[in-house]
Amino acid sequence: MKKLILTFALVLIGFSASAQFTLGPRVTLISSNLNLREEIANVQEGDAEFGFQYGLFARFKVPVIGLYVQPELLFSSTESTITSSAQNVDLSFNRVDVPIMIGGKVGPLRINAGPSLSFLTSAESDVSGTVTDIKDNYSSTTVGFQAGIGIDLLKFVIDLKYEGSLGEKFGDAITVGGNSFATDERPSQIVLGIGFKLF
Repeated sequence: MKKLILTFALVLIGFSASAQFTLGPRVTLISSNLNLREEIANVQEGDAEFGFQYGLFARFKVPVIGLYVQPELLFSSTESTITSSAQNVDLSFNRVDVPIMIGGKVGPLRINAGPSLSFLTSAESDVSGTVTDIKDNYSSTTVGFQAGIGIDLLKFVIDLKYEGSLGEKFGDAITVGGNSFATDERPSQIVLGIGFKLF
């Protein structure tokens, strides 16, 4: 993880000499819903819940073709609930997300899409106050995609994106109250992000 952050920082420094470079902090609000692998009696998916991300974004313009590349380094925290007739299971996940968006402008709007790498740093389940580390139930790295629109207002960078998985992956089964269920590795989610251009 330290190598990833260092590599990201070196790339930003390498481009910082260009006049086509923008850098700044970023926060995002996430709405996601964890899915079950299959229907299980007396077990239901919970409603969509909100999470958040914070970190940095950069933007590099490609003058010749009029496009831009916008990588982001974000620390993410999300929660979900699985409803069981026996007990409810609260799941929490912490990740480092690295979306790399490629886009262009159509009038005042930006349209972009690209891959999104996700590195799981922790995962826990909470059943009636008993917290269990379930990180080993999931892959440490997954790949998804993001696509959406954005607009720049003064120094603010606003993006609304949809995120999905580039492959159906489920974590290992978790057993609670006699029920065993597996949840999706990377749920679909809506991402609303706001950044601020430092320069």
